[in-house]
Amino acid sequence: MDLKELHQKKIKEVLNERHILNLPLVSKDAGINTIFSVLTGRDHIWIVDKKGSKKLVGLITESDALKLLAPSRVPKYAFGWRHGISLQYGTAKTASDIMHKQLCICSLDDTVGRVLSRMVNAGLRRLPVVEKDEIVGEIAVHYILQLTLGKV
Repeated sequence: MDLKELHQKKIKEVLNERHILNLPLVSKDAGINTIFSVLTGRDHIWIVDKKGSKKLVGLITESDALKLLAPSRVPKYAFGWRHGISLQYGTAKTASDIMHKQLCICSLDDTVGRVLSRMVNAGLRRLPVVEKDEIVGEIAVHYILQLTLGKV
């Protein structure tokens, strides 16, 4: 596919069913074991408000899990979001304890070019596609590469 043509396409024109139906979703009250279980097969998890909901409230990545698994370098008495969340000290218990709450998102009506610019500016490899606060899909760099090569 021509790159200029791809940049002008809307996300709803390029998103396929796999990116809508195959989302790794977990509720914000899910336990650490559930989070780790999902992360054994995926490199990220979209966090929703409650089970059965699609209201997007956060994201957890493999990097977040790595930080939890690594020995803590901060003493128990240090407080703060990044320093106080630890498996070692028992302060990380649910998805809401470790998720990223401020997300960079896109909509079905955004163009691929605009979404790619947003990814570059934020240093991200994927964005959730959100409509009315609910996740309806995701768009990732590897999928855009497949589109560019005509493999999708």
